[in-house]
Amino acid sequence: MGSEPARFEAVYRATYGLIMAYAARRCHSPQDAADVVAETFAIAWRRLGEVPEGERAILWLYGVARKVLANHYRVEVRR
Repeated sequence: MGSEPARFEAVYRATYGLIMAYAARRCHSPQDAADVVAETFAIAWRRLGEVPEGERAILWLYGVARKVLANHYRVEVRR
């Protein structure tokens, strides 16, 4: 259990910039991109046991970010 925060931190440090760039290219504002990234990493924390090891973690996070963005767009359309 003690290694979970360390593993999350390692994944976060290795992938934050990539996920932020992905979200920034697809959002209308920097705040929206930050919200998408925050939600993506909140999901990663809650589901840390499902996050693959190594290089595959970024692919998993891109998939999560894609779904978070889809939800974000749905909310925007409803407004």
